[in-house]
This record gives sequence, structure tokens and C-alpha cells, in this order.
Amino acid sequence: MTAKDPSEIIDQLSPYDAQAVLKILARGDAETAAHIAEVARARLRGVDPEEVAFILYDELTLLKPEEVWDRAGPTRHGYVDPTDAAYEMIEEVLDPYLEDLQKYQRLGMSAEANQICMGLLLGFYRFDHESDAEFKDWAPSAMSVFRDRVVETWRSGQPSRADVKTVQTFIEEQLRGWGPRLD
Repeated sequence: MTAKDPSEIIDQLSPYDAQAVLKILARGDAETAAHIAEVARARLRGVDPEEVAFILYDELTLLKPEEVWDRAGPTRHGYVDPTDAAYEMIEEVLDPYLEDLQKYQRLGMSAEANQICMGLLLGFYRFDHESDAEFKDWAPSAMSVFRDRVVETWRSGQPSRADVKTVQTFIEEQLRGWGPRLD
């Protein structure tokens, strides 16, 4: 049986197959490629730092000391300190966000990269200052360390002076100066 509605087959494509189809269409016609890029950029726009902060905060809140205990201790490769285990868990939460930040920078979407950076900083700030999660006891200075990692990753994308000023103003006004000086 053949699908009569093209959206039926599109709905059944895996992400890999959908990407392959888009690449084939883009290679076949410059106008189609430009339209695909335009639609993709529109879909990627609209990063909300409050939403990024909220989701990051929630993900950090879900980290449990019991998992630190499971990861820490002697292993066949040596000893894993509980603090190191906690940092590793935070890295696992943060890494996808940093990949998105770098993706936006590679695409020349600096406003969106700035929004992700600011959302991550706000999420770490709120977790550091507002959360009473027991997990924080296992990584006492982690929020500052990961805040600095966010800034370092963002800076590696060579933001413009205007971008630096935007993020610096955000740090001063929204985070009460909780963060490094960027200028």
C-alpha cells in the first residue's frame, strides 16, 4: 500500500533518514537548499535564557547523592573521589548545552549563542544560590567552576564586542556580578 499523503512517509522517517533526504534535496537545487537553510534557521531561533535556566536547574536538581556514591570509590582503574564523581555527573548534564552553544556559534547565530550562555549562567546561579539539593554537598564549588567553563566555551567562539557587552551586562544585572569580568 502506498501512502497518498506525503506527510505520512515523512512522519515515518528516522532522524538519520530525514537528514539524508534533506541533503539530497539540497544538493539537487540551490533554491531548495536556500529554503531548507532558511527554515532551519527559523526553527533554531528563539532561544529563551529563562527556559534554558529552568531546564538546567531541574536537571541539576535531579542529580542524586546516591549516584555519587555508586560512582565513587575503588575501581579497577584506581580510586574515584566522590567530588570527582559529582563533577562528572554535572558535566554529563552540561555537555549537550555546550554543544548547542557551539553549534549556534558555528552557524553565525551569535544572539542565540548569547542566550544559551546567559541561560546556563542563570541556571547555575540559581542552583548555587537557591537550591537546597543534597547533591550540592558533594560538589561545593562546582557551580563556579562550571559557570567559568560556560564562559570559556562561549568565549572560544570569539564573540563580538557587542556580544561581550551583552553578556557582561547580564552578569552584572541578573546575576549580581556572580561571574567573571569579560572585558
